[in-house]
Amino acid sequence: MSCCNGKIKQELGIIPKVRKLKNIAEGFAKLAVSRTGMDFKYAKERLSICENCENITWLKDAEFAAWLAENKLSVLKNMESLEKLSDLPIKPRRALTRRYCVKCKCNIMAKIHSKEERCPEERW
Repeated sequence: MSCCNGKIKQELGIIPKVRKLKNIAEGFAKLAVSRTGMDFKYAKERLSICENCENITWLKDAEFAAWLAENKLSVLKNMESLEKLSDLPIKPRRALTRRYCVKCKCNIMAKIHSKEERCPEERW
């Protein structure tokens, strides 16, 4: 039994943040498993939609880290709804880059593997 019937957790918005972190971990875990050959059909369908979306950007790790550093407090406060923050910079595909969604700020390859996640543009 918890104190205050979980009221403190609700007021701090902890539950949605924990849910978001769980989804991120699930996405990266399934991404790793998919590289061993396991097929996630829904992820392939989602990826084909994302690949043709105007909100895809290709960022180097340092570029994403710089955006995170610039927005660190806002990221922590809005973990469950990052689409409220400023958009990621739009960059073309280059060597040593990862795909991100400009709107929700997610690593696309991880996001498409999390069943609970949704496209911020409601495309999947």
